[in-house]
Amino acid sequence: MLETVPTPVVSSPRPAERLRRDPRTIRTAAILAGLAFALSTLGSWIPSFWGDEAASIMSAERPLPSLFVELGNVDAVHGTYYLFLHFWIGVFGASPLSVRMPSALAVGAAVFGVVLLAERLASYRVAVLAGCVCVLLPRVTYMGEEARSYALSAACAVWLTVLLVRALGRHESRVMRWWPYALLLAASAYVFLFTMLIVVAHLAIILTVTRSWRVVRAWGAAVLAAVIAASPLIYWALRERKQISYLQSADAVNTQTLGVDQWFGNIAVAILAWGLIAVGAVVGVRALLRARGRRRGQIADAILTPRGRATAFRAAGILTPREAGMPSLFVVAAAWAFIPMLLLLAGDLASAMYTVRYLSFAAPAVALLIGLVLALPARRWISVVGLVTVLAASVPTYLYQRTPFAKNESDWAQIADTIKTHATKGDAVVFDQTFKPSRRPRLALHTYPAAFAGLGDPTLAVPFQDNTWWWDQVHQVGTVAGKFRDIDRVWAVEYRLPGAPADTWGMPQLRALGYTVTAEYRGHRSIVYELSR
Repeated sequence: MLETVPTPVVSSPRPAERLRRDPRTIRTAAILAGLAFALSTLGSWIPSFWGDEAASIMSAERPLPSLFVELGNVDAVHGTYYLFLHFWIGVFGASPLSVRMPSALAVGAAVFGVVLLAERLASYRVAVLAGCVCVLLPRVTYMGEEARSYALSAACAVWLTVLLVRALGRHESRVMRWWPYALLLAASAYVFLFTMLIVVAHLAIILTVTRSWRVVRAWGAAVLAAVIAASPLIYWALRERKQISYLQSADAVNTQTLGVDQWFGNIAVAILAWGLIAVGAVVGVRALLRARGRRRGQIADAILTPRGRATAFRAAGILTPREAGMPSLFVVAAAWAFIPMLLLLAGDLASAMYTVRYLSFAAPAVALLIGLVLALPARRWISVVGLVTVLAASVPTYLYQRTPFAKNESDWAQIADTIKTHATKGDAVVFDQTFKPSRRPRLALHTYPAAFAGLGDPTLAVPFQDNTWWWDQVHQVGTVAGKFRDIDRVWAVEYRLPGAPADTWGMPQLRALGYTVTAEYRGHRSIVYELSR
């Protein structure tokens, strides 16, 4: 006789009152946020600064009038971050640990919001899993030790989504009730303009849970207010759009950047994450179909075993809305992760604008998707094994990010150490000017200035503070030969590519002035020559 298996019952979302928050949620969110901050901070002083961070530091160290002149010519979209960093450096200094710490704090804020959001829309179990993934997701740990605005933009995106869910839970149809959302959205634009792409994802989320014209209108008014508040920035961004024209010659959109570099850091994490996201997509679509009125047994029709049917119903319960009138976490995370990406890729077809860092604000959404799928198995040990596997695959990337040359192979800290160790007061230093400005070794002088204290800079023409861009203007050595008259020793820093000879900028002119190479110190991407008369 065949055994009769009872059909699992999935409860409908609660229609009336707000579900109570699990009392463990705030404590767990604080613990994971603290862990995220600690892991982002740990070793953040090790990697050398690189071009983007040099732009941040040198812009922030300008006098305010000079900074505003620069922003009128370049980098207006980063102006708010530079202004913030100006005052931060004034208090805490410009060491690698100091200038990267705001990003670590922002990552902690983002993880805290991820845990709250996951618990609100799914369950405490999903919140823990998603929070743990977010702590060690390679894109998150990268932006957590970077002196740029991307971690701040991610925190803004998380809390914008928290405010959206809160407003939807209260069925807010009055415009004034949306003012916190409008205010944070405007601030997000000033932190990083592309963060505003999230509003399209938010519209899609709203339309999945309400057809109320009053709610949509109130949200739209909040967005309009934010856009008006951000309109000066939008104007200057359009004026300065040629600044990222270099992306047209870069192979920015390819399988590696989209599939691996954008969020996952290495191929192992990418395979695991995309596999989990694919499972979530399949089960999620089925769950959404069921939530839209399909009969309860439809998802299990194609599954023959009783355990399979039970798993299918559990998946439907996790991936459908937890409360009536609220979006499912699956819809929220998927819209937030992929709609901005598709919009940016579509825009890239018209004018190059895609780079992996611009979608950093969607990384928490990816962590939510992964955590949601890890919570699908009924047996917790399977979820734990899946989580440990994802985190273990992320560890090699995390460790690499904390190595000396992790940031674009930059070795400016090594150059500074060499000069500090061997140069003496009264010496002079010249820097290779042949490579593109963001990689020139001269930037070591401005990112590690203490190492160059007491040294002459005879080729300097116009310091960066007096330029409308963020680098110095310099003379050729031969043009200022007279400035070398009383200098007995010169340090020449030349850039070199792997497997290629170092550049020789200024070397023939120095030899013509009577200098000869007495020592050389090879670095990761540079050679420092000691020349004496």
